[in-house]
Amino acid sequence: MSPALAAFLRPSPFALKFATKGVLAMALALYAAFFFDLDRPYWALISAAFLQTRPMSGMVVEKGICQVTGTFVGTCVAVVIMGCFAQVPELALGSVTLWIGLCIYGASLTHNNLSYGCVMAAVACMIIVVLTSSAPDDFFSVALARLSELSLGALCAVVVSALVWPIRVRDHLGQLSDTAVNATFRYMALAFSMPLEEDRAGSRDTAGQSQGHSQDLSQAQQRERMAMLEQMMTGLDALNNLEIDAHSARYEGPQGKGRIRGVHLLTRRSMRLYATLKALHQLRHPEFFVPSQSDDGKPSAPTGELNQTHRQEAERFSQPTQDLMQRLGAAFQSMADNQGTAQARKTLKELRGECLRLSRGQRSITALEARLLFSLREVLGHALVILQAREVINHPGRHQLRQPSMSWHRDHGRAAIDALRAMAIFSATAIFWLATAWDNGAVAMLLGTLFSGIFVSRGDPAPIIPMVLKGLLLAVPSVLLFGNVMLSHAQHFVPFVIIFSIPLFLGLMGSVVPALAGIALPFVVFNILLVMPNNGMTFDVAYTLNRSLAAGIGLIVTIIGFRLIPVPGAGWDKRQLIRATASDIRELAERSTERLDSWFGGRMGDRLLRLARHEQTRSREQEARRSGENASGQPDAAQQQVLGMPLLTLGLTGMDIGRGIGFVRRELGNDVPRPVQHALRELIHALADDYQRCARGESPTRMRAAGDRLCEVIEQHRTMSRHKQALLAGWLTRVQLTLQSDALRQQRS
Repeated sequence: MSPALAAFLRPSPFALKFATKGVLAMALALYAAFFFDLDRPYWALISAAFLQTRPMSGMVVEKGICQVTGTFVGTCVAVVIMGCFAQVPELALGSVTLWIGLCIYGASLTHNNLSYGCVMAAVACMIIVVLTSSAPDDFFSVALARLSELSLGALCAVVVSALVWPIRVRDHLGQLSDTAVNATFRYMALAFSMPLEEDRAGSRDTAGQSQGHSQDLSQAQQRERMAMLEQMMTGLDALNNLEIDAHSARYEGPQGKGRIRGVHLLTRRSMRLYATLKALHQLRHPEFFVPSQSDDGKPSAPTGELNQTHRQEAERFSQPTQDLMQRLGAAFQSMADNQGTAQARKTLKELRGECLRLSRGQRSITALEARLLFSLREVLGHALVILQAREVINHPGRHQLRQPSMSWHRDHGRAAIDALRAMAIFSATAIFWLATAWDNGAVAMLLGTLFSGIFVSRGDPAPIIPMVLKGLLLAVPSVLLFGNVMLSHAQHFVPFVIIFSIPLFLGLMGSVVPALAGIALPFVVFNILLVMPNNGMTFDVAYTLNRSLAAGIGLIVTIIGFRLIPVPGAGWDKRQLIRATASDIRELAERSTERLDSWFGGRMGDRLLRLARHEQTRSREQEARRSGENASGQPDAAQQQVLGMPLLTLGLTGMDIGRGIGFVRRELGNDVPRPVQHALRELIHALADDYQRCARGESPTRMRAAGDRLCEVIEQHRTMSRHKQALLAGWLTRVQLTLQSDALRQQRS
């Protein structure tokens, strides 16, 4: 059975509860609007419908507050516009256009429900100005009515969400944190347990295996890669949802702020752990990130040379170190299988102690291996903090935690493009409305403004807007049947609500299925907009078709707007994120060491999550284009590119570089001789430049010489112990190999 049929013939209990809560909230809003004799009760319905898309209590409250606040701000701006240009509709609409651009610009730069509040500020101002442009004397009554209707719908949604099958944000955050931690531990287990490539080759040569069996081993290696990537993307997706949804927890009691701080701690430490682990895994398994064959199946000479360099470095690792990493893999797999938190902490502390004893007990240890053992202790330390963060999220009252919020990446260039598109869409519909004097032209203006604002948070909304148009096409026959034929026979409120709720219930039930959400939710909204329930409604088929045509025009103009002014793609975001990361790396040379990690980690957290989202979108697009596996069972070039994770790899490398610079600056301290300061600043700038070079697919050229110079100056002035100097040398070697691998990965992607 297809998902579409299953959604309606065999709905899940959650779908039935979700649809029932949504219908109850809208029915309550409609009854209250009728009772208070509001001018347009359907706005209260739309308000309740939008707030029920995420039915968790805290989220409904937060979204309701943002909706009411945005509506109030938009109303105040409309007062100013109409006070200045009430007699000149053209100037009033021009001012509204500028206000819409400013609101959409703000929506692009903000996150969570703040973005929705900016959109509502634009919509409220537009509605009030358009509705009162022909009758300025009714301005204050219309403005008060719009604010009352939207506030009433928000209040009804909050009441129903809190009283009827309440879903708490805290439970949602607890589930997401468990998913993130377990996926991270499974990824670590796979990374540490994966045998080295030379071990595979040795086993094949010793056993004299055939070519067919060699292909089986290659397929097994591909499955290991896919399993690791699946766990990483699962963990990153859970972390992304945690950061988006955590802010709503503050509306569910005094412990909400503690949960928010726990989420920030979990996200930051998980990002640091992924960055460190990626560098270690790339050192041991270069073939995971840079396949040794080109897309046409022929050996790649630069790649082969780099892989050989990696293997030569990895062969310097002693057998006790290799055995320790195998033990780490088994330990993390046990933790992911729901091992108790207390036992997991005990195991992690024991392994940290063993890492420390191993690094101190080997006299002939190389600089790279010393750095490896130090990084293993860092990984185990991050894992301990991650466990503590999960405990804070689930039980914030047991812990006292201070953790600043993450810094968000703000792309002003993309925000300007989004604002320009929204202004163009509104201007086109406004000119059409002024030229035709069409009463229902305001519907086209409303939908153009609404959807051009709501879709700014989408990576690529162009495929979604046609789904909205499908929702409109499905809503038209539904409105003709239920809204014009059946509702005309309803003489009282109860039968009216029952008839009107049938299509709404079906639409909400279908919206639970991700494949149908883009059609089902617009279906609900258009049923409300086209029926327009009020105390003096008329059942006119021609009027319904007239409004449907206006809605279709608004959507078509929106589609054309997104086609002519498209959303910047992954290439744009990649350049902006890489440029911002390199700028932050350079700034590490100037900032104080006290809050270095907190500042850089907070800014990098959001960038890594954005790169992870792009990687997920990119993977889905490539898998959709992929025709399948070839005759030998090997993944084709598109899937090989998915395996490489070029975007996310760059972000993790940037995080690792920043963490390493913070370590060097802390070890050197504040009282550093001038030659050491100068050499360190040169190294930091060289790392930033080489990081940007590797993002373009070019090999690093500056950091090796700058790193050697810093080591020489430190040796001359004795500003760092021998052990710390060995760790510094090992880190520089590791970063050099990582940047070379990333450069080749970018060439192949």
